[in-house]
Amino acid sequence: MTMKNIDKELVDWAVHKIETEYAQDVDLLIGQVGGGKIPTDEQNMVFDFFIPATERGYQLAQTFIIEDMGYDLYPISWERLKGIVEIEEPRMIFALGKGEVIYARTVKAKERFEKLKAEMLARLQDKAIHFPKSLEFLATAQDIFRNMLFEDSLCKIRKAAGGVCSYLMNSIAMVNGTYLESGYMNLTNDLHGMKDVPERFEEVFEEMLSANEVGEIRGKAYELINMTRQFLMDRRPVKEVEQTEPNYDDLAMWYQEARYTFRRIQYFTSIGSAEDSYLLGCYLQIEFDAIQGDFALEEMDLMSSYRKEDLSILAKRAEEIESYLIRVLEEKGAKQNHYASLEEFLQEN
Repeated sequence: MTMKNIDKELVDWAVHKIETEYAQDVDLLIGQVGGGKIPTDEQNMVFDFFIPATERGYQLAQTFIIEDMGYDLYPISWERLKGIVEIEEPRMIFALGKGEVIYARTVKAKERFEKLKAEMLARLQDKAIHFPKSLEFLATAQDIFRNMLFEDSLCKIRKAAGGVCSYLMNSIAMVNGTYLESGYMNLTNDLHGMKDVPERFEEVFEEMLSANEVGEIRGKAYELINMTRQFLMDRRPVKEVEQTEPNYDDLAMWYQEARYTFRRIQYFTSIGSAEDSYLLGCYLQIEFDAIQGDFALEEMDLMSSYRKEDLSILAKRAEEIESYLIRVLEEKGAKQNHYASLEEFLQEN
């Protein structure tokens, strides 16, 4: 339905109200072309949000309906705007990116807004910033998905899947050095204009929109997360790190403490205790993964060897990894505090 265009009259009303009732309380009135409109409406400048200068300025906020069109004149503080500049609210980036000053209380306030807008657009182009942010948005999508695993309501599953897709698309936009200009609607149209998008993302998204079963929607959301994750990993910036030799004496200290865990695995696998073997194996796997990068070690996959029906496979793999670590320590000349007996220990200490 197309209604009579009253955009200019409402902008004039908002400016007049600020000038006559909030002259010292509102710094800026920001608008954008076509905000909140449907395609059949005229795409003119409309007010979007305002920036209060005082606490009283917040009283300007109001919502109302004229004919069948809803309007929202809402405040964004300078502090919140700074957060948007720092990409803390991905769904609000478009409000700043497309925002134009309709009214300014001072030239200084307008310049401050334009500077923040330019800063945000520059941050979007900065690879040192936008890649970590894209990972942050991916992590949020994964968090939402984890909650989906415990939901059976079709309504809640669909709501969560929408959140997943929104954050994934924001993540993709960040990698492309841009933002979703549509905010939270028509997002695939924004993807069309981007240089780099995961293959089949839009196809799987469309399949999700057609799904009517909880399991299918959940599966499509997982597929979208997985492909976006791989997409990001393939574009991970190469870090130029200073090559320094690790202190292998620290690794020796770690191994000397871990020896008792290796010993316990040997024991519990030998008596067929699946629970203890499994939990000790998980503990060691966490430790292996933590030290691997610190000491330039090869991957130490222990837990793929766990078989409840044959714990000797896990025991053998644990022995292999321990032998590998000892070999590394010997090759690197690390100081090892290994004593043949208590007498020897006491004699040297």
